[in-house]
Amino acid sequence: MCNMGLMGILKSNSNNDAGTAELNFYDVKGRQKFNSSKYSIVVKSGRRFAVAKAPSGIDAYRILGKA
Repeated sequence: MCNMGLMGILKSNSNNDAGTAELNFYDVKGRQKFNSSKYSIVVKSGRRFAVAKAPSGIDAYRILGKA
């Protein structure tokens, strides 16, 4: 079993592991969808998430799949 660090979170070093792919996210605070190509990949509890800054200023998560 690999040690995933503090609280089981691994964050990628690059800003965007998927190249220039644009993903759509949902801003929970602003209650609207938005697209972003600036996101980072985070692994939590065996799942991969894309994390982007929402227009309201919070982090928006999108599930990418199992790690």
